[in-house]
Amino acid sequence: MQLNALSNYLQNQPLGTKSTADTQGVDGVNTGEEKPLEIGAYSPSQRAILISAVAAEFDVQQLDQEQVDQLQLKLQQFGLLQGNDISGFALLHNARGQLPEGETLDALQLLDVSRQRFDVDQVGYSQRQQINQMHTLVENLASARSLSQRQIA
Repeated sequence: MQLNALSNYLQNQPLGTKSTADTQGVDGVNTGEEKPLEIGAYSPSQRAILISAVAAEFDVQQLDQEQVDQLQLKLQQFGLLQGNDISGFALLHNARGQLPEGETLDALQLLDVSRQRFDVDQVGYSQRQQINQMHTLVENLASARSLSQRQIA
């Protein structure tokens, strides 16, 4: 499964261009001539596009109880959440169950607090990895949402 993910990732990466090779010397050191970037030279990765699409639909800092399940399904559908990542998502499900009616869940804050309590709660290595991966994903979602909100304003 990891090999397929790596293969898919590598297939979606842009190939090196001749202009990049020309600006580097024999040892890969820049020769000093800087060429300006061409318009359209930057293109976001497929993962960044998928994260932006999910972030447009869900505000991870204000999730309703029903939205937690919907968020998980959307992340799985887009391939952003798979395998052991689902176990890390259990933290959000547990917190959702403890919310009073009508309150929202701040997934980013919850994961921040969970990471800070690793040593106190004696969290195991694999669970730490799962929480760290979920934190990174949720942080990316929050960042993408704030960027899109700034662009709209």
